[in-house]
Amino acid sequence: MIEMNIARRVERRTGLLGAWATSLALLFTLAATGCATTNLSGSALLPDGIEDAKVPRVESRGYLYFNPGAPVVVTGSLFNVSLPAEGSLDESGNSISLDHATLILGATTENVGASLNFVSAQDSQAALELVSDALDSGNVRGHRLDEQLFLATGDQQWREAVTGAYNSGDLVSVKEGFPTTWALLNHLPASPPSKPVMAGVLHLDANLLQSLMASVDVEAEGIGNAFGLVRVESMAFAVYTDDPLRMSTELNYERLVESGSGILLVSQSSYPGPIVSFMLGVMSERTDLELIELGTTNARYRRVEGLHLIIKNRGSLLFAAIATTRQDAEELMLSALFG
Repeated sequence: MIEMNIARRVERRTGLLGAWATSLALLFTLAATGCATTNLSGSALLPDGIEDAKVPRVESRGYLYFNPGAPVVVTGSLFNVSLPAEGSLDESGNSISLDHATLILGATTENVGASLNFVSAQDSQAALELVSDALDSGNVRGHRLDEQLFLATGDQQWREAVTGAYNSGDLVSVKEGFPTTWALLNHLPASPPSKPVMAGVLHLDANLLQSLMASVDVEAEGIGNAFGLVRVESMAFAVYTDDPLRMSTELNYERLVESGSGILLVSQSSYPGPIVSFMLGVMSERTDLELIELGTTNARYRRVEGLHLIIKNRGSLLFAAIATTRQDAEELMLSALFG
């Protein structure tokens, strides 16, 4: 079993992304634990089951799918709902294990819905009992069905819409509900240097992107400027790891550093490739982004609070790789560009 926390701070609830974090997000050999993955028609390697993942048919800004390929033990908090101080065990003292999860994001980072799939109905019932105080407060809506636990947090209108969709089964596959950003997932690497444990899409503006990055305690001015400058409206991302035993979905700087995970983001600019390249050059002169050699090409690089950020366009596609070492960030970017 792999221990994990499921985002407890309201401002971090955007990613089980924790990505979200982006996030929504930043987290998770896998040969030993058998991390399951799947290939899209465009050959992108993604967490297994994402094509069948379903979200409420409500107006939203994106989704996050999490599947490490092996059950994880929930500790500390469930989603962004704090658990009792005495621990995250059921009444018999047994741990509660989660198999996979799908989150949906509303217009703000406070509006989130979650479908959590546990390994058994007993586990989902135990999880429901652990969050009973939060449900009684009215700030969280939720119910369970067999192995699944459904939660919704945020403003009342959002909670009611998401809960109603979960209750009635008014759900849509992420492929059908987000066709444009689903297509973007095809541009993620087919042979990344490590296995994906999380993936998702966002419909964003520069402010939302900065908000998502802020929710994981990473100052990401370079990313926000880059994606905002070249006019992107949608983004796909995936989180990769070589060590799921250290994985956590509590998206913050410390957890990212501890896990040694990397995240890759890809977006389609409304500008043609030459203009995107020109604008990145102009932006680099105004920020701390450094021009570096990367394989047979070049890219923009910046150190971000102990993490390493690389930004590169391929035509009108814009990629950003974040990792705990520069080598890992470079390998992740190279796999996207040439893999």
